[in-house]
Amino acid sequence: MSVTTETASTLSNTIVRVLKILASMRSHMPLTSTLDVPGLDHSHVPTLFTLAHEPQRVSSLAESIHSDVSTVSRQVTHLVQLGLVEKIDDPDDGRAQLLSLTPTGSQVIDDLIARRGEWFEQILVGWSEDDATAFLAHLERFGDACAAFKTRHALRPVGAHALVPPSPSTHQPTHHQEH
Repeated sequence: MSVTTETASTLSNTIVRVLKILASMRSHMPLTSTLDVPGLDHSHVPTLFTLAHEPQRVSSLAESIHSDVSTVSRQVTHLVQLGLVEKIDDPDDGRAQLLSLTPTGSQVIDDLIARRGEWFEQILVGWSEDDATAFLAHLERFGDACAAFKTRHALRPVGAHALVPPSPSTHQPTHHQEH
C-alpha cells in the first residue's frame, strides 16, 4: 500500500499552508509573554516541555529538540538563572548532571499547556470529539513517519539523494510532544 505522488503533493501543499497560517497567528497564540516570566522566550519552550517528561543530559535534550548542544547549553544556563531548570546529579553516573524542571518550571509548563488547550479548543469549534481524536491519531502517525524518515536519512552521506523506501512495519504511535 502506497500513497500516490499526487496525494503526497497535495498533502505537502496543505501542510505548508497550515504552517503559514499558524505562523501568521503567532501573535494570537498563548506564548511565553503571557506567563509573567521576564526573560522567558518562546525558543525556550521546547526545552521546558521536553524536561517536563523526564530529567535529561544536555546532549540528550539537544537531540530530543533537534538542536545543537551549544545552543541548548546556552538556553539551559539562562533557564537555570530564571529558576525554571535545575541541575541534579545523575544517579547512574556521579560525574554527570541531569537537567530537571524546578517546581516553578513545572508550573510554567502547566499554565502554557492549559492556555494552548483553550486556544486550540477555539480553533476546533465545529469539530466533533471523534473528528479531533481521529485527526490527532493521524497527526501522531505523520509525526512518527517524519521522525523515521529523518532517522533513515540522517545516516546517509551528504549528497546521497536517493530515497530509501520505508521498511514495512506496524505503526505504533510514540506520543512525542515537541513544542
